[in-house]
Amino acid sequence: MEDDKVLHNILLKKAKEAEYSSFEIEQINLQTETLFIRYFLEREAAKVVEGTKIEDEVLKKIYDENKEFYTFPEKVKLDTIFVREQDKAEKLLKEVTVENFNELKEKNDEKTDAAQKNVDDNFIFITDIHPAIAEEIYNEDKKDVILSNLVPVQEGFHIVYLKDKEDKKQATFEEAKETILNDVKRNLFGQAYNQLIADIANEKVTLETDETKEENQEK
Repeated sequence: MEDDKVLHNILLKKAKEAEYSSFEIEQINLQTETLFIRYFLEREAAKVVEGTKIEDEVLKKIYDENKEFYTFPEKVKLDTIFVREQDKAEKLLKEVTVENFNELKEKNDEKTDAAQKNVDDNFIFITDIHPAIAEEIYNEDKKDVILSNLVPVQEGFHIVYLKDKEDKKQATFEEAKETILNDVKRNLFGQAYNQLIADIANEKVTLETDETKEENQEK
């Protein structure tokens, strides 16, 4: 963290010492002003969200009217043997069974990432795994099986042991509550952000109208 701060200061010093054309200075000032305006609007919109009390009744109503959107995807337990060469992978697929999977994995798995090698045997959402593996799982009706097809990925092939799976399920209100609350806050933030811009634009119109009236009265 300290090294990052030192580097930041050095880069900032270099940037300030550099020579810029008038056009470049104008663009830098414009970008700075734009960031400043955005920061101001986001800060004020966040204050509106923080100051708004969102009742559980409101969240429950949203849940009841949109239950189909609040579900947990299918979960799976799986393990894989990764092999780089297709011929070797195809040969291994013919030999592997549920019973000898661990033994063959120990001898043949070519994963280099320790985190991938050491499977914790917990359920994971199917949406969180490699899309190619997920597609093969969707086509498999059984569990505790070796998938019949190799799964090609960028650097090789996976032999997949599908240990277990759970169907997608409806989330309860309590399980969905935080997601709904975050969605409401996100929408409220966007509304507050746009309303701030509209209010400030109206202030400008009102100010210009008042100035025009004063000028007409003077004439």
